[in-house]
Amino acid sequence: MPDERILVAEDEAEVLDMCVRALSREGYHVSGARSGVEAIEMVKSMSFDLLLTDIKMPGLSGLQAYREIKRQAPDIIGVAITGYGSVETAIEALKLGMEDFILKPFSLDDLRAAVAKALDRARLERENTRLKALIPLFEISKALVAVTDLDALLSQILRVAVRDTQSDLAVLMLRNRGSGELEVRAVNAPSIEGQGPQAYELDRDLSSRAIEGDQAVLWPAPEGGTFFARGRSRDTPSAGVVVPLIVRTERSGVMGVGKSQPGESFSQGDVEFLSVLASQAAAAIENARLFTRLRHAYEKLAALDDLKSEFINVVAHELRTPLAEISTYLALSDQEAGAGPPFLTGIERAASRLNELMDNITDLKFLQAGQIELHATRLSLVGLLSEAIQQLRPLAVLKGQTITASVQVGLNEIVADGPKLQVVLKNLMSNAISFSPEKGDIRVEAWSAGKALRIAVHDTGVGIPQEEWEWIFKPFYQVESSLRREHGGLGIGLALSKNLVELHGGRIWVESEVGRGSTFTVVIPDCVV
Repeated sequence: MPDERILVAEDEAEVLDMCVRALSREGYHVSGARSGVEAIEMVKSMSFDLLLTDIKMPGLSGLQAYREIKRQAPDIIGVAITGYGSVETAIEALKLGMEDFILKPFSLDDLRAAVAKALDRARLERENTRLKALIPLFEISKALVAVTDLDALLSQILRVAVRDTQSDLAVLMLRNRGSGELEVRAVNAPSIEGQGPQAYELDRDLSSRAIEGDQAVLWPAPEGGTFFARGRSRDTPSAGVVVPLIVRTERSGVMGVGKSQPGESFSQGDVEFLSVLASQAAAAIENARLFTRLRHAYEKLAALDDLKSEFINVVAHELRTPLAEISTYLALSDQEAGAGPPFLTGIERAASRLNELMDNITDLKFLQAGQIELHATRLSLVGLLSEAIQQLRPLAVLKGQTITASVQVGLNEIVADGPKLQVVLKNLMSNAISFSPEKGDIRVEAWSAGKALRIAVHDTGVGIPQEEWEWIFKPFYQVESSLRREHGGLGIGLALSKNLVELHGGRIWVESEVGRGSTFTVVIPDCVV
């Protein structure tokens, strides 16, 4: 059923009454005016979709009235009534933007048909305008989401609002999450430099009506009031619209847009565009705020991580001197007394392990700083594996574990940085020994895939949850809480191994099942001879 509002301007009382009655029966909301001046006054206080006006009226003609009404209400459409069906009159009416005209005398069917056709055409044009507006809004939405700096985002939103509605100024206010008050955060206006942003604070009542009503509010409004708070800005517009910024259920702020030229107004298309823009802007602003909080949190974590790394580096540096003294005295003891008591062998092994740990810490620091270079040479893969196993076998023996290695037949020599690859192998096997139970099995396999070398270290240990697979290669990360740790280590072995493998251009990853063990696989490309 029709729901449009129609204003009929006709100086003949009988014709006016007939038009009002006939159109009201069709379901339209119809008002009547006896002159062009009265019609103009009615439009100031009420909104109408269509003006049905007689062209020849005393005083102000129908065409003059329509011209003035169109300035006040750009979206209104017109249908002319005339007893003077000249071509000149028709052309003048169409130039003014009238949809159609009907000739006196006319039937009710002629009246109903002319009005229905004009309104149908207007609906189609509005829908077409709305769809055209949505196309650039899609591109704008993508652009807004990509901006993560909040101040730059707010400025971009206002530039779009001013440009696409051909306005002269725009202001954006956001709610302070501490006080709950709206604060001016961005302004796009000619006199901003001479006044400062606070001069553009929107009228509180105007902002409240937009936020509480969840819809755009046009200004000037029948309720009166100013556009800016206390009317203190030199850029006060002649027409304005305020739209709320709402994301999900949070009313985060308002955006006000104004036109300065006398007689200018915002069309329904402008209002729809600004409403959609405000909705997209609210989401983009929330994203930018979240990004900012995440960045700050990341910066704090990075600073804490740097402090942790620096602390460990300092400790490692300070431990080197007493560790060197211990190693020196152990060497002197062996030279002077020959084979010493068994406990000296344990001390020597512990000192050696501690020295390797200090080397790992230092190497990781230099690797992350890009200060370590690769020195690849031709070497025996079997020899490399045998040396690593020989050094770690005593640890495995203490737990009753077995370490076995198998190398693909014919896979003899590779080109790699031997000492660095040795560190990787020892770290992976050391972890396998630490996290496998007593009498567990550790298997090392090596084979080629074209020119690429693949090495897998299997264990029968506790396993690693899948959500931890990526994290265990981060420096100092421990799967176990520090308060309930059962296994030693600082959490740098896998991080160092990953950096050393990547220095070779390779990859390292883990596959694991909790309670069943883990397999760490290393791939070094273009190294098999």
